[in-house]
Amino acid sequence: MFNKTKLILFFCLVISIFLHFYKINKVPPCINADEAAFAYNTYSLLKTGKDEYGNFLPLRFESFKDYKLPAYTYLSIPFIAIFGLNDFSARALNIVIGVAFVPLMYFLLKELFNNRRVSLIGSFLTSLSPGMYILSRHAHEGVVGTFFVLCALLFLVKYLKTNRLIHFIVSNIFILLNAFSYQTGRIYLIVFFFMYIFILFKEGSGKKNLHNSVKKLVIVFTVVFISLFSDFKYGLNRVNNLFFFKNSGFNLRLTEYLAEQPNRFIHNKIFEGIREVSNRYLYQISSQFLLVSGDTNWRFGFPNLGLFTPVEFLFFIAGLYYLFKNNERYKYFVLILLLVTPLNNALTWQDPSLIRTYPIIFLFLLVAAYGAGNLLHVSREKKYFIFFAAVLLFFFAFYKFNDWNLYFHHYPKRAITIRSWQCGYKELVQYVKDNYNQYDKFYITDRHGQPYIFFLYYWPFDPASYQKQAKISGPDKYGFGQIAKFDKFEFHFVYDPKLKRSVFVGYPESFNEAPPEVLAKIKKITVGGEEIFWIYEQK
Repeated sequence: MFNKTKLILFFCLVISIFLHFYKINKVPPCINADEAAFAYNTYSLLKTGKDEYGNFLPLRFESFKDYKLPAYTYLSIPFIAIFGLNDFSARALNIVIGVAFVPLMYFLLKELFNNRRVSLIGSFLTSLSPGMYILSRHAHEGVVGTFFVLCALLFLVKYLKTNRLIHFIVSNIFILLNAFSYQTGRIYLIVFFFMYIFILFKEGSGKKNLHNSVKKLVIVFTVVFISLFSDFKYGLNRVNNLFFFKNSGFNLRLTEYLAEQPNRFIHNKIFEGIREVSNRYLYQISSQFLLVSGDTNWRFGFPNLGLFTPVEFLFFIAGLYYLFKNNERYKYFVLILLLVTPLNNALTWQDPSLIRTYPIIFLFLLVAAYGAGNLLHVSREKKYFIFFAAVLLFFFAFYKFNDWNLYFHHYPKRAITIRSWQCGYKELVQYVKDNYNQYDKFYITDRHGQPYIFFLYYWPFDPASYQKQAKISGPDKYGFGQIAKFDKFEFHFVYDPKLKRSVFVGYPESFNEAPPEVLAKIKKITVGGEEIFWIYEQK
């Protein structure tokens, strides 16, 4: 029986490895600015011990003034040290973690429900989940944070079973690591804090138990203090700019309501905020988001590429039923995390998001695996079992095939996908390197994204040299700063015929008013048939 379990787990791991590496250089179609920032700052740490701005071993990476949390950057050091600075090493950490989700789900389900069948189903569903790979196939810190949340839950359940202090400490360490992984970590820090307090309160009766509980309380409050320390030091610029009440649309709507009906008892930030957050929360857990559309941001979704199949949704409903029917001991831990996770995006002004609610994939699949395992158990002796199982398997395979076909063969070919991923910079940097000595200045549009980071990353530019030049503007209304120039590069589009020995790089529309003699000499950078950058050289 044990060998059979190992064989099935190995099969799930093979699936996950294949789905992580298949067309890895084509899907996603290129590296985006955030990925380049993570990788270059890791490279800078390796070379100098400092980030791109010369800060020594920082707890936050200033980057685009969004002050990225440090876990992904530091954990990527071994990969970039071994493989160098390239697209694979930039994403290697998440690929490893993505594969590790498969056995992690097995062990977590085993601890939660002590059921081998359920645990194997959970690993199998995880290995085939497109929602998981959408993030784990590129460098995004939400993957690391989610891994730590699940590990924290795993060791919390282990602690409840064994009462061993080491399990309690390890659970707290993972929550601490999560708090330094992604901005959503604060939600889980709060949730686990109250979980720990509740558990310790129940254990606190008796002098000996009280003494042990006090020691564990010290651990919990130490974790909270360390987690929040960097917030006080660096501030919450990016988080503050994402809160729903910072949205101009929210404030404009409130102003319009008051102009039409000047009643502040009804029309105020509290009432309007409750409506705003609850609507966004409900959409985040709706069938439209989970089963049909997924994330509407083209970096993290594609039309008709839902996060789950209808078959998995059926298993999830069954799982909820059996959790209470069987009175599972740890059901509330899973359900609390499941219900809290959509708040990560509901409290922002942005559309339903996969990146801020990434843990929901695994929490959903935990419940779905439990439902599938119980349905299998109660129906296997029924005469209609084979027919019932065959129908579910057919539709499961149908939806999964459709999802993966969309992701691998349609998603990377769309023009909007190519542009959303900021493709073209690799080719642009190579062009500039080839022509670097022929020109004194390169004027490059900053209309989309952070062009400077691509030059640092693809060159790659010497970190020690760049740190002496790095100067970023203050944050704009979206919370991002801009690098105006370094070396020969100026990041704004300008065409001035008086500027000699200069190269002007813009998007095609940047040259709408250019004279015919300029248009006749334009060089073009294309990706997937899409014209991304137009280049004009002025001798």
